[in-house]
Amino acid sequence: MVTENADSAYVLARLDSLLREVWDQLPADVPVQSDASFLSLGVDSLTLVLLLDKVGSEFHIDWETETSPGAASSLRSLSDLVVRRNSDNAA
Repeated sequence: MVTENADSAYVLARLDSLLREVWDQLPADVPVQSDASFLSLGVDSLTLVLLLDKVGSEFHIDWETETSPGAASSLRSLSDLVVRRNSDNAA
């Protein structure tokens, strides 16, 4: 059985990978802090839209109906949303 922590670690790693795919201005030699807001990381609005499109496609999130405040504020918040939705769907 996969634990929520394992799910969270996998999702967080996948989200980091997706961000790196779409982020043209990724700072060199600077690790992306999962709890840092996208704004503080310097992610521009176009990059965020591209990331959310990929996240929505991969994890089946409809951003037009998503109402969680701050759901797309950081990699951690996106990971929490994905893990929560997966656990809700499994129940």
